[in-house]
Amino acid sequence: MIRIEEIILQEKENLGIHEYAFIQSDQVIFSDEVRQLCEQNVCRMYGTSWACPPAVGSIEACRAKCAQFENAFIFTTLAKLTPRYFPDMNEWREARIIHEAITEKAASIFRSEFSTILTLSAEGCLICKSCTYPEKACRFPERMFPATEGFGILVVEQAKECGIKYNNGPHTISYFSMIFF
Repeated sequence: MIRIEEIILQEKENLGIHEYAFIQSDQVIFSDEVRQLCEQNVCRMYGTSWACPPAVGSIEACRAKCAQFENAFIFTTLAKLTPRYFPDMNEWREARIIHEAITEKAASIFRSEFSTILTLSAEGCLICKSCTYPEKACRFPERMFPATEGFGILVVEQAKECGIKYNNGPHTISYFSMIFF
């Protein structure tokens, strides 16, 4: 694991990673309540994407997928938003697109070092204009990253345990991803 830590430290600025931590996968904090929020369709993605529940499987299945790996890398990206009375959803979406690109770059580093990884990212997938779920298989399964919260991971508490800020102040947005290896 020391080699991957050195590579990430060396590439952190080039990647655009704000904060990160390496942990053992058995330290990941899962919560049934997070999954219940998904099932209540709080973010409106439940049942609409291969990256979200129920397509990702039960919370038990998601825990089992994560437990197949010894380690996890959690990281954030940070975007500064234009101060406005109402949030600008286009700015949020642009920050999210950038986050997903950074997640893909980080995942490619891990793929070059490990034969198998599991990459989780923020919210639902943005690759296709409309998802094929549930009628057809995912068009890009190698590029689609399931949602961290959709796996039942309590990101708020996980960030705190890892010494990562969940909230970086007004007029900012932080997105989280995890790579299990």
